[in-house]
Amino acid sequence: MAEVIDALPVETPPREPYSDAAQKAIPSECLPIEQRTDVTVDELERASLPCTAELYDGKIVFKEAKPVHGMIQGKLAAKLDLYLDQNPIGYALISPNFRLWPDRAKESRAPDVAFVKKERSPKDWVRFPEGAPNLAAEIISPDDKFEEMIDKVDEYLQQGAQMVWLIFTQRREVLVFTASSIYRVREVLTAPELLPGFELPLSTIFKSIPLPD
Repeated sequence: MAEVIDALPVETPPREPYSDAAQKAIPSECLPIEQRTDVTVDELERASLPCTAELYDGKIVFKEAKPVHGMIQGKLAAKLDLYLDQNPIGYALISPNFRLWPDRAKESRAPDVAFVKKERSPKDWVRFPEGAPNLAAEIISPDDKFEEMIDKVDEYLQQGAQMVWLIFTQRREVLVFTASSIYRVREVLTAPELLPGFELPLSTIFKSIPLPD
């Protein structure tokens, strides 16, 4: 009679990214999508990815939110939702992807929170909307480079955004950008021309968020 031996589970080692030389030798369609440099927005729409991602010249760049980032993102979106329930002038979105340049098939941007007016809302919400939102908000993470975030602000404004908020958790403040002005807010955030009557004391979104040591 054959001896029965308990089978031990065999762990599959994590897949290492292909080297640059290997990527050049392997047909693009055979590479994992996150390792390709020719991904289109249409492909990104159909992809199942572990977190929000943007396209930079055909390369996927993940936006992996840390817990503090996610807490502020959720609170800001909730405040906008509450305002829009009472003032139904548009839609608040969390990490929506936008075809910022409709003629650039390999570029997209995904603000942490966005507001889109009803008159600018897309016909098909399943697809990434074209152009920029009316309002884009980005929460600055410790590993974000300020110069790159300013470039992103310019992209939003150039493609039609009326206002951009850069939210600095550690400094407990927001830099507000419009086409004609830049100013700092440390107390109450407003947007009278875009969100009439909206007032957001910053203490309400930073409350319970611990400062780093």
